[in-house]
Amino acid sequence: MRAYNRYIISLSLLFMLTTVILAAMGEERLDFYFSLYLIECLALTSFFTYLNPGARRGLDLIWYGLFAGFGLIVLDKVLEIILGMSIL
Repeated sequence: MRAYNRYIISLSLLFMLTTVILAAMGEERLDFYFSLYLIECLALTSFFTYLNPGARRGLDLIWYGLFAGFGLIVLDKVLEIILGMSIL
């Protein structure tokens, strides 16, 4: 199995486990879920790129998607503070 496939499977399992635990605890804030996902992705990406530096290009695509989502969460919080409205 290629490093990229192992990364996707590991990330999926980690996200699923996080979602199940947070849902069981009754957490409802989207920004909290996303922040944990971002931290997990960063840690797992760092680990996998250390093992296989050639896989970095493929793994960066997932990181860019999560970073864009983080930008939306930050934008939502800024608009909520400044204008009192939320986009999410």
